[in-house]
Amino acid sequence: MTGRALPGRTRYAARASTRGIRSKIQRVAASLTNRDQLICVDLSEHRVLTTQQLYELHFSSIQRARSRLARLHQLGILWRNRPRTHLGSLPWHYTLDALGAQIVAEHLGIELRTVGYREDRKRTLVDSPRLGHARAANGFFTRLCFVARTTDRSLRVVEWRGESWCARRWQGHVRPDGFARLDHPGGSLEFVLELDLGTENRGRLEDKMERYRILARATTAPDVVLFCFPSEAREASARSVLGGTAMPVATATLDRHLADPLGAVWLPLDGDRRVCLVDLRDRGST
Repeated sequence: MTGRALPGRTRYAARASTRGIRSKIQRVAASLTNRDQLICVDLSEHRVLTTQQLYELHFSSIQRARSRLARLHQLGILWRNRPRTHLGSLPWHYTLDALGAQIVAEHLGIELRTVGYREDRKRTLVDSPRLGHARAANGFFTRLCFVARTTDRSLRVVEWRGESWCARRWQGHVRPDGFARLDHPGGSLEFVLELDLGTENRGRLEDKMERYRILARATTAPDVVLFCFPSEAREASARSVLGGTAMPVATATLDRHLADPLGAVWLPLDGDRRVCLVDLRDRGST
């Protein structure tokens, strides 16, 4: 067999596979909703989301979420797995399947390769040692989206981006766990999240703050940096190394945020009382 024969067959197989996927899309197109397409786009951006997180983003009830997500899995649009731990099984974790990746490409008008889907990465995503961190970070944002859309119509999360997008935006200088823009009656707030689940030492936090000090001079800098911790003791310990930047910084525990995302849970570095998320920009601009 020559060295050129196999690549030729591979390209043909890839084209045949793409034609097959498009044929499947045509068959399921009538049953696809705009919400289904947005679910696929979210999974393209954030890679792995649980049933609960997708419910918080897109559904009116957890029962409807379970039913529809199961159907999208049956159609080959989503792939799911329930990772096991020493305490038992975790909830269903969803990621894109081949058909879902093609739906994203057509919905956004981009090349399929730009979506970044690879068949062999599906299990890698849910077996990753960073899955717990990614799940917690995504849960931070989905909870905020849910509370904003269901309890206060004057607030809206109009953009939420993941770690990879952040790395591209700031050229790897900082790699926060996510970026979001929250619109409110007084304007909008752009923020990034740094989630520390107790694994980062003092030196690591100091290095991050040095990078944010430099980023503060850029026109693309967010309005505020949020540091979220697993306990109040960890929060209090870390606050001593988080200063020294012109960019506003605020801290909270993850439990506080999840219980009341729009409440007075954030403690600015220059403050002695906790304030609401939407009030952080006002503090930073004074």
